[in-house]
Order: sequence, then C-alpha cells, then structure tokens
Amino acid sequence: MKVWPDAGRWKAAFAIALPTAAIIALAGFLGGWLRFDPATDIPSALTAAVILFFIPALVEELVFRGVLLSWLATYSQRWGSWLSAFLFMLWHPFQALTFGPPWSAIFLQPSFLFATFILGIVLTHIRIVSQSFWPVIMIHWLLVLLWKLLFGGPFY
Repeated sequence: MKVWPDAGRWKAAFAIALPTAAIIALAGFLGGWLRFDPATDIPSALTAAVILFFIPALVEELVFRGVLLSWLATYSQRWGSWLSAFLFMLWHPFQALTFGPPWSAIFLQPSFLFATFILGIVLTHIRIVSQSFWPVIMIHWLLVLLWKLLFGGPFY
C-alpha cells in the first residue's frame, strides 16, 4: 500500500470528491444544516482546523477506511465497502445519542445521514483506488472544515 499517492491519484481523488461535495451541499442546504455563515473568530477557526484534522478526519478515516474496511474486505470487498460506508453513517447518530454534542440534532436529520452515507461511499472508493489514506483524510478534513468555517457548522 502506498503511503503517499502520486499526483495522478490525488487528481483522480479530487475529481471524484468535487461532484460529491456538490451533492452533499445540496442535501445540506435543502436540509437546513448548511447556510453561508463564515466564522469571524480567526483564532478559534485556526484551533478548530487543527482539532478537526485529528478528530474527525484522521481518527474516523483510520477506523472506517482503515481497520473496518480492511477487515470487512477480507470477506468481500464489495460488501465490505458498502458496510464500511453504512457503519460510517451510523456512527454519526450514535455520537448524537450517546455523547450528545451540541450538534446532535443535525446528526439525526435524514438529509445529513444521506450526505454522510454518500461521503462514506465515495471516501471508501477513493481509499481503494488511491491505495492511500491521505486523500480520504484530506477530503474529509476539508469538507468538515468548510462546513464549520464557512457554512454555519457548529463549533464545540
């Protein structure tokens, strides 16, 4: 497995991620959990950027596209991919119902769950095709960062 993908794999990953981001944005605007509302507190935004890289991007990707996908793919790559994406989607309402973060209501909305499932499918595909965690970590991080810093996503 490659640690760092070549330029072609990065380009392919983002070519898949951009239309996916548009689908997620449509679901978010229609569902009301996305709205243009840029963050104005720059120090908090920078702190959030660092935290969001590690949690959720790095940790969730290592769990769902790393450990779970690898384990499930030993039985069936196709079903393992779908199950990994489905478990990724279910993780979000599980967080809402157990940890109760301030954004719990968003994590329970059907449009958010749809967007999360689509993201899970696409990140799983990118992980398999790129043979690297880095594109999925970066894409996950950028999407959450955009949500939090530009589109009204709740801060901690």
